[in-house]
Amino acid sequence: MSLEDKIVKVKKVEEGLERSEASFVVDYQGLKVTELTELRKLLRSKGARFLVVKNTLASRAVGGADLEGVGKFFYGCTGIVFVEHDPLASAKILKDFVLDHPQLTFKGGILGGEILEGDKIKVLGGLPSREILLVQLLTLMQFPLRRLLGVLSSPMGNLIFLLTSILEKKGGSSMVKTPPVVKKKDEKSDKPKVKVDKKEEVIKAVEGMNVLELSELIKGLEDRFGVEAAAPQVISQVAPSGEKKEEEKTEFEVVLSEIGSKKIQVIKEVRKLTSLGLKEAKDLVEQAPKPVKQGVSKEEAQKIKETLEAVGAKVELK
Repeated sequence: MSLEDKIVKVKKVEEGLERSEASFVVDYQGLKVTELTELRKLLRSKGARFLVVKNTLASRAVGGADLEGVGKFFYGCTGIVFVEHDPLASAKILKDFVLDHPQLTFKGGILGGEILEGDKIKVLGGLPSREILLVQLLTLMQFPLRRLLGVLSSPMGNLIFLLTSILEKKGGSSMVKTPPVVKKKDEKSDKPKVKVDKKEEVIKAVEGMNVLELSELIKGLEDRFGVEAAAPQVISQVAPSGEKKEEEKTEFEVVLSEIGSKKIQVIKEVRKLTSLGLKEAKDLVEQAPKPVKQGVSKEEAQKIKETLEAVGAKVELK
């Protein structure tokens, strides 16, 4: 590999680590070429990319991305899965793939700035969506209400303690403030008392949590209050005729799934459709599957699909 190729590879890994919502580092030793191809295809279907990289180059990329904690996973045969959105879907693919291909092992990764050990990727692959976790959290905070009120009346101390322990674990700031110095009755202070909005503290803490941290909080609440988080019930609306009532979709996402053999023509059409520069359009096409446009009407989405398919690309509407 030439020096120029190495620089390009390092830059690709560095950008992947910085832009991705999550990155998973795996050891693929023992997998056949056909099995690696299958894994790549499965990950691409969820918008993730699998990249085989040399450890020396990956280590340089980590230094440039200021993510040195990931460097400890670069040993042996290294592959990195870059996930731009929906880490749960990609983690589930990896978790399921390992069941039939035990040669693939998890070294670790990073999720929202937090370093993950290998076993955490397996845990992540078995979690429900963030929305479901939030519903479970709200359920726990409402039932059984009497027991929760008794525990939280101190005030909200135990819940804030749980939130704090999770935040401190990932290196965040603590929500627990140092107890104020108790002054004697004859001492006076000119400083006004600052009222702390504990509800806002809790909301902000929950808002800033990723799915793993939310699941840890739910587990902590279950253990502390002796309750179990119930999965939310999905209630379907049924029309009077007995048929399910479905809402008509008004916004669509146009995803370039495969570029085909006419790469240059596809790049030209993408530039026209998106007003992107040459480099940005080229990057978008080369990173397929990739969204070309989001939040467009059905008519516009169909026109974009027809335009790109006319030059040999494959397009999905979501």
